[in-house]
Amino acid sequence: MKFTTGLALLSAVATSTAQILVPTGPVKGPNTLVFKQNNGVPNNECLTFTNSGEIVNAACALTHADRQLTPGKILGTDVLIVQRAFAAPLRGDLVGKTACVAFNETTFRAEDCARNDLLFVRFDVGNGRILANGAPVCIGGYDSKAFIKLDIGLQKCSQFTITAVAPTRP
Repeated sequence: MKFTTGLALLSAVATSTAQILVPTGPVKGPNTLVFKQNNGVPNNECLTFTNSGEIVNAACALTHADRQLTPGKILGTDVLIVQRAFAAPLRGDLVGKTACVAFNETTFRAEDCARNDLLFVRFDVGNGRILANGAPVCIGGYDSKAFIKLDIGLQKCSQFTITAVAPTRP
């Protein structure tokens, strides 16, 4: 009887300890960054998040939250955390949530970091590319309206220069 009670107590302690150690959201890295696309839209080379969470190239305004990303991790997976806030009606699903860049099988855009049905996106410091985790997809340029285009197959990935900035409150 005492042995069973001891096991139950040990199990409860182990379970509560595991719950304490698992982060509830993304863990931000130490640097917030602005990404400038090499050979991007002239005078509008920096990645920017629209009100709907789409990524476009815009002027490099380093103090604007909609241009800032913070590399981080979710349970060991590299992610890019979006600094800006979102509002209804365009992105009511992101109001009060932490947004990460994710691949939804069509494009890269801001999505709730808590979702588990998307591939999150990371920055590869070694080659200056923004890539989907687990899929051969990267940012590969932009269209005539400055929206990013994806390169499936990693043949024509854009490279980015990063600038560390003080995070701007969303």
